[in-house]
Amino acid sequence: MKSKNRFTKARKALLEVLKDRHLTFKEIQKELTLLGFHNVSTLYNNLEFFMNNGMIIEFDIDGTKYYDLGSDNPYHKNDNHLHFVYKNPETKETVIEEFDVPDVYELIKSYAALKGFKTEYIRILVSGKKIGKK
Repeated sequence: MKSKNRFTKARKALLEVLKDRHLTFKEIQKELTLLGFHNVSTLYNNLEFFMNNGMIIEFDIDGTKYYDLGSDNPYHKNDNHLHFVYKNPETKETVIEEFDVPDVYELIKSYAALKGFKTEYIRILVSGKKIGKK
């Protein structure tokens, strides 16, 4: 089982591709193919490995799964995560921005309904549309 825990070239490439980005499976696969990594099974296995170890976060936006680094990320740790999602009005592309708001996480953890529970993680997804100036 030791081979499953090795930090292979494919695993290093996957982490590098996701650095400061939010990508779908197909986008990750395309980037890795350009780097010479073509095996889809390896990608599935590596994503699963990193998600199980808290190094990659998976989240869903309108039925599309995105992947993000859960560690070594300047905007969050793997246990506390806040994304703001909107469509770029010019390109119509999905834009995902990250925020680190420790006060929000602490407020949620202290919520009365959660007393008696140990919070494992907080992941918040906020969606919005840009409003015009009046």
